[in-house]
Amino acid sequence: MKKPDWKTPLILSAILFVLGSFVYWLQFSHKPKKERTEAQTKKPLNFPAESDQIASFRIKSAAGLIEGKCESLSKKTCKVGATADWTITYPETLKGDGDNIRDYLNNASGMSAAETISLAEESPDQRSRILDEYGLSDPKRTNLNTSFLELTLENGKKITAWFGETHPIGDKIFVASAVDGKLNDETIFLVANFYRANLFDKNLTHFRDKSIFQFDRMDVESFTGKTPAGKLEGKLTNGAWEINGMSADQDRIGTMLSSIAQVKAKEFPKNTDWKGAKSTINFELRLKKGSPVRFELLTKAEGKPGSKAQPAPTRVFLRSPDLALVYEVESNLLVQTNKKRDELRRNLLLTQGEKVLITRMKLEGKAYKTPVEFNYEGSKWAQKTAEPKLDAGKVQGLIDQMATEHCPEIKTPAPAPKGDTLTVTMGDEKNPKKFSYQIHEADGKFFARDHLSRLNEAFLLPDSMKNSFPLKADSWKAK
Repeated sequence: MKKPDWKTPLILSAILFVLGSFVYWLQFSHKPKKERTEAQTKKPLNFPAESDQIASFRIKSAAGLIEGKCESLSKKTCKVGATADWTITYPETLKGDGDNIRDYLNNASGMSAAETISLAEESPDQRSRILDEYGLSDPKRTNLNTSFLELTLENGKKITAWFGETHPIGDKIFVASAVDGKLNDETIFLVANFYRANLFDKNLTHFRDKSIFQFDRMDVESFTGKTPAGKLEGKLTNGAWEINGMSADQDRIGTMLSSIAQVKAKEFPKNTDWKGAKSTINFELRLKKGSPVRFELLTKAEGKPGSKAQPAPTRVFLRSPDLALVYEVESNLLVQTNKKRDELRRNLLLTQGEKVLITRMKLEGKAYKTPVEFNYEGSKWAQKTAEPKLDAGKVQGLIDQMATEHCPEIKTPAPAPKGDTLTVTMGDEKNPKKFSYQIHEADGKFFARDHLSRLNEAFLLPDSMKNSFPLKADSWKAK
C-alpha cells in the first residue's frame, strides 16, 4: 500500500498561515498604526496625548497672556481627557477651573489640518517671503496681536502652534508649529477658522475656578429667606421638608438648594459694576455641620428697555459677609430663589411614597345614592359595593395622576362649589380615611379641598385632571 504524501499539504498550510498572519497584521495592526501616524502629521501640536502629561500652558491672544500649571503630575491626571488640579500663574495666581481647562486641552490636542503646505523645496529667501505673507515670519510672530498656544510637557519639551493670517480662499488659517522654540518652516498647516475662536476667544474667567460655595444641598437642615414675596422658613423634619410650618414640595426645595450649592460665578466684577445694585433676596442656610451659609442677591438693570415686553437686562450679583469677593451670577439663581411660600409648598395631592400604601378608596357625592368603595386585592382594584357598577380599573390611573400632576396654584380662600361635589377618601385597612379631598367646580375650573386641613384653601387642578375625577358616575361606568 502506498504511503500518503504529507509534504505538499503541510507546505500549503504553512503558506496559508503566513499569508493569513500577514493579512491580519496589515489590517489590524499595521494599518491603524499607519493611520494614527498620518493623523499626527496633520496636527500642529504633535504629541502622543494619550501618554504625555501637560505640565503647563501659555495662551497668547490680542486680549493678553494667560499661563497655567498642572498640580497633579504625581497623580498622573495632567493628561488630555483627564480632570486635574490647575493653578493660573499669570496674570494672577488663581485656582484653575479643572473642567474648563480639560475641555480646552481636548480641543487643542484634537486640532487637525485640512491640508498642509510644504515649503521644503523653497529657497531660504523664498521661504521667508512666504512665511511673511502667511503672517508667520519672525517679525510678525512677535507682533502683539499674533496668537499662539504653547504646551510644556512633563519632560520639559515645549510644543507651540502659531496662528497667522486667514487663507484668502476658504475658511482656513495658516498655522506653523514649533518644538522647543525652533519653528518648523518647512510645513505649514491650514486649519479650520473655528479653532481660532475655540482657542483664543476665552478670557481669564473661563480658566479660573468659579466655585462660590463648598457645601452639598444634603448638608442643609434649615433655612430662612427674605424675598420680595415675603419670608421663607424651611425646616427638615423627620427627613421631610416643611415650609413656613406646612408640608413642602420636596423636589422644589431640593432644586432650590441645589441651585445655591452649585452656583458658579459668571464673572468677577469690579466694585463699580455692582455699585448702585439693589438688595433683592437674602438667605441663610444652616448646615448639619459647619458655619451657616449667608448671602444676598443684588440686582441692577443696565441699559434702556426696548419696550414693556423687552425690559432692560438685569445683572445679578452675589455678596456674602463670609466671602472676600462679590460675584456676578446667572439670573437663573434669582429665579430659583425668588419664590413665594405657596410655590414651595406641597402641591401634589399624593406623594409617591403615600401612593403605594393606598389600598382603599371611597367615592361619595350627590351623583351617588350610596358611597362606592374599592379595595386593592392581590394585584388589581375591585369594587366592594354593588351599585352603581363602575370600572375599578380607573382607580389606579386616578391615584397615579394625583401623585404626579402638580397643582399650579393654591387658592385662598377656597372658591365656593358650583354644582355637584365629589369626596374622595383614601387609605389602607388600618386607616381608610388617611386622605380625603372634596372635588368641585367653580368658575369653570376644578379644585380639590383637603378635608383634613383646617386651612380655608383649595388646590387648583391642572387641565390634565379636569376629567379624571368622576363627579358624575357615568364617566366611570363599567362597560
